[in-house]
Amino acid sequence: MTAFPIPRPAQSACEGFDEDQTRLFDSLVEILAEEPTWKQRRAVFFQIIERLRKAFDRNRQDPESRGDIPFVAVLPLHIGAILEKMGEEEMMSVDQAAFYLLSIHPEHQQAADQWIQGDKANLKAMTKFIDTNPFYAALHRSYEQYSAEPDDR
Repeated sequence: MTAFPIPRPAQSACEGFDEDQTRLFDSLVEILAEEPTWKQRRAVFFQIIERLRKAFDRNRQDPESRGDIPFVAVLPLHIGAILEKMGEEEMMSVDQAAFYLLSIHPEHQQAADQWIQGDKANLKAMTKFIDTNPFYAALHRSYEQYSAEPDDR
């Protein structure tokens, strides 16, 4: 499987983060970076996403929150911020590509798509990844559905 370069995002997903948010995402990156491979990071990333979703759901119950925004609307920002802070330079695995596809950054999405489309084995691996990871499959499906909706939200 060939490596593809990951361009730096033109705009930071972390713009506008306050100190608490910056510390939170820095700590999430540290947790992921402790895992030596993307295959090992996958389970950790799933746990991070699930905890972010639970925190989001708790915050939605606050009367001052914008309760009309679904989690899938902020998920790409969260994933993009984490991946941006990781600062990786090459796309090398299906596990990695799967998360980069969900990033808010078009540069991340394009790098993942190029990696997947660049080799039949990569495309087959991505299909298998989605088929064997129901949590990811549900995230991906929700993301695709939300992205396809008109922007009059």
